[in-house]
Amino acid sequence: MENKGENNFDGNEYMRRLGDLENPLPLDSPLFLPPRPDNNPPETALEKKKGPVKLPTPLSGEEKEKIRNEYLENVKLPATTIFDTFPEDCLTEVVPGKAWVVPGLLSEEECEQIIQAGEEWGITADSKGEPGRGAMRTSKRTSSWVNDEMSMKMIKRLPEELLTAVEATAPYTSVRGIHPNWRVARYQKGETFPAHVDQSDSLVVEHPEKKKQRFTSSHTLLIYLRRRGEQFQGGATRLFLDGTYNGATSDVCLPQGWGLVFQQKGLLHAGLPVEGEGAKYIAQAGLLRAEPNYTAMETAIFKYGPGLAPYRI
Repeated sequence: MENKGENNFDGNEYMRRLGDLENPLPLDSPLFLPPRPDNNPPETALEKKKGPVKLPTPLSGEEKEKIRNEYLENVKLPATTIFDTFPEDCLTEVVPGKAWVVPGLLSEEECEQIIQAGEEWGITADSKGEPGRGAMRTSKRTSSWVNDEMSMKMIKRLPEELLTAVEATAPYTSVRGIHPNWRVARYQKGETFPAHVDQSDSLVVEHPEKKKQRFTSSHTLLIYLRRRGEQFQGGATRLFLDGTYNGATSDVCLPQGWGLVFQQKGLLHAGLPVEGEGAKYIAQAGLLRAEPNYTAMETAIFKYGPGLAPYRI
């Protein structure tokens, strides 16, 4: 899947997705878990009706600069809560109903193999942005690194406790797999991924009755590939719990090979700057959910946090 820069239209990617519509993946693909029961959505979800979309009031240049400076000050300060120690035999919920830490997903050897594979594929900088602005992604990552084998391996390692917790969230359907478009990212000294919301990924899949359906991600699985405190310093994953730079924040600092699973839609987060000479590496992909039959699935669209969009509109 092409990903040559956030917030820009990619014609090649669009045409590839259109092509996928005519070639749905089989339901028995090894990418997917065996069918799991969906949950019944709450009455509030069934009764929810979409009204007119109210666009936010555009900010002036002065307002954007003020908010951007609030962000830059925020990331210099300690988080309200820091999660850096975890039990090894169960999930740790770090944001109620939205984010969980999963222990021991990858061995040290597997982490190094993924780093090597990502570097061989190519880990590159974001090619779009405004030079000199500073509030853009300076960490580097892979683009279009599709790894079916890794997705098949990782979905089998996610504990039932996590699948159950995720399936209790919108759209209340079963977890079906992990999208094979993996991003391997490298953060070196001072590099960061400023506050943003992740984008959903999807796959077109056969349907037993209709011609096709779409499995779409609702949560991101993010795995630390290096040991924080030994191989790199700093670089916590910061969660902005109310979507602003003045409210409560949580920093999550994972052991090597552990994962953070968090809601994509609406959960603002950032990869904080790395300190010192060691590089931080992470791998991430989306958890795919079954298509709901009661409504169209609401997908998350990538966007930077308030005041941080690096592109002129």
